Amino acid sequence: MFQEYYGFTQAPFSKSIATSDLFPTGGQKELAARLTYLVRERGFGLITGEVGSGKSTAVRAFTASLDPNRYLVLYLTNPTTGITGIYRDLLLALGHEPPFSRPRLVARLREAFADLLNAKRRVPIVILDEAHLLAPILLEQLRLLFSDQMDSQSLATVLLVGHPDLRRTLHLAVHEAFSQRLAVRYHLGPLDLAETVGYVRHHVRAAGYTTGPLFTDDAVARIYEYTKGLPRRINQVCTTALMAGLIDQKQLLDETTVRKAIAEL
Repeated sequence: MFQEYYGFTQAPFSKSIATSDLFPTGGQKELAARLTYLVRERGFGLITGEVGSGKSTAVRAFTASLDPNRYLVLYLTNPTTGITGIYRDLLLALGHEPPFSRPRLVARLREAFADLLNAKRRVPIVILDEAHLLAPILLEQLRLLFSDQMDSQSLATVLLVGHPDLRRTLHLAVHEAFSQRLAVRYHLGPLDLAETVGYVRHHVRAAGYTTGPLFTDDAVARIYEYTKGLPRRINQVCTTALMAGLIDQKQLLDETTVRKAIAEL
């Protein structure tokens, strides 16, 4: 495989790369600052971005920086299970056996969150990924679930992560009550050309390649032109280019190699 050929110690463009090895983009830094505020305020937040823009990766990097003795992260990836499914998933993540009826589910959840906050002194952080798939009626049910002390506080920090459609959905009048409670809204945009150059070089170095540039400037410019700065697409093109370079026995990957890789995608 190309890892051995180029002397990598790990796959340079894998989605499972350690958070400590991630390239710190400007968008991720700004997002981390906003999420720090959100966690401190224990409110609702909204993070949107195009497919492949690195939303989940940026959130993963932020949660990895939190003290696990003070915070408990509950990460849900399938909002299509309905509100009962979400309640059950949350209770299981909290280590509680879910009761059968919905009213008892809600009561048990609120008790569990209150106990975590008041007795164990840990702040729950609920992350709902792919939140654009939430049925509209569920947004109000989530607001009511976490509302506490006459709606002056929240039982958890709640972060919705999804496609730009979610932002447009929340602008509808029917979601006004939920939208007004969003303490943080942030749209994670794509990388610019300079960040794309830095991203590619950083990930190559983080994977153990130390003998100089592996991708030429023209190659990276073509990568940016094709991917529009979306990290997932950058990863795909670079990985395919590395395989093409191995086949052609190239030590330096140029624009020709990248064009060949793009043609295979």
